[in-house]
Amino acid sequence: MRDDVTNDLGPGEETRHAPVIAVLDRYPFLVLGLLLVGAFTSSGAVPLAGLYVVEGLGQAPWKLSMVMIVQVCVTLLTNRTFGRAIDRGVPVKFLLVTSILCFGTGMLILATFQVYWVYLCIVSILLGVGSGALSVMYSFGRLFAEQTNRDVVKFNGFLRMQTSLGWMVGPAASLSFYGVFGFAATYYVIAGLALIWFAACLLIVPHAFKTHHPNSLKVGEKIPFNFGLLQACVPVFFIGAANVVFVSAMPLYFSTEMGLIASSAGFALTVKCFVEVVAIYFCASLIKRVGERKGMMIAAVLATVFFGLIYHATTLGDVLVLGVLDGIYYGIFAGISMTFVQNFAPDQPGVATSYYVSTLFIGGLIGNLLTGVVASIFDFQTTVLLACGFAMIGGAVLIVMRDASPEERAISAS
Repeated sequence: MRDDVTNDLGPGEETRHAPVIAVLDRYPFLVLGLLLVGAFTSSGAVPLAGLYVVEGLGQAPWKLSMVMIVQVCVTLLTNRTFGRAIDRGVPVKFLLVTSILCFGTGMLILATFQVYWVYLCIVSILLGVGSGALSVMYSFGRLFAEQTNRDVVKFNGFLRMQTSLGWMVGPAASLSFYGVFGFAATYYVIAGLALIWFAACLLIVPHAFKTHHPNSLKVGEKIPFNFGLLQACVPVFFIGAANVVFVSAMPLYFSTEMGLIASSAGFALTVKCFVEVVAIYFCASLIKRVGERKGMMIAAVLATVFFGLIYHATTLGDVLVLGVLDGIYYGIFAGISMTFVQNFAPDQPGVATSYYVSTLFIGGLIGNLLTGVVASIFDFQTTVLLACGFAMIGGAVLIVMRDASPEERAISAS
């Protein structure tokens, strides 16, 4: 496969591209480390958004929704554009650098100009473009695994592990730093981390690295309709949204309705994230035994069981024990879902990965909105039933849909 990749490069590119790929082939942790740095940096900004708008800028909570809607819409457009660009042979480095620069610039503006309309009209757009880095990094990891003859399923799992590890530390670190130094200093620090992320990208990602698939999109070519790819995104949407609904409601559900200590949600998330990383690590073995679709069905069933049990939980002990099940189901989902979607368009990994990441973003947006609506009409415990229903729908779709065709699997495994 390396010979095929080399032959696809333009004149003069082979000598620049091959040596760096050889280095990454020998030290693949550099690719994983780049994603870990990015996940840690970007996740630090997420929990500050609501606090910044409501407490820092003194605005009504609904104005945060406006910012989030603009940011998610820009992110979806960015993922779509970047995914097509990757499959049309645009170097990955250019797209990743663009996202990182937009993210870092957004952090600097937030720290310097604490004005709501600046956040809504400028920063939300910059952060939307910056969010495209996740899709680009996943595509880069997939292409790198293929070009170095690695197990794609296992390497995809390692990529998701880096995201989980970054999110385990980033939000807690940024909130702790904010509690001591305030918004401006925290955003400046995140901007500094983005500079480190940018430097790491320049050093690690080969300048000419691009897709090696002969069937990738040509400039001006339209993407053919792929019903299987769209269908594969449906269970990802529902299972991902179920997780977002529960995580959004969990702090207030545990503290105000279950009467647990305020830190109970933090303890539960710690247990979940630890188990999740372990579950992701073993997903490759699970896929070899049952396949991606059945593995996703297992995740959906475990999610349904978890939400049903947590609905009846009464003590902190119950919550912590069930946190293990929470981590298992979401770890399986996280470890399998990206490969599951990519298998339906293996010769267009950029487009497939952009569909996957965009589905997660849409699920997150709708999940957050529905959490507030259901909790306002009923209570936070009822949102757990909503999450359970989402998981059941995701499982039902998986039962009736088909697996990726043998031809698609052959391309994916090559």
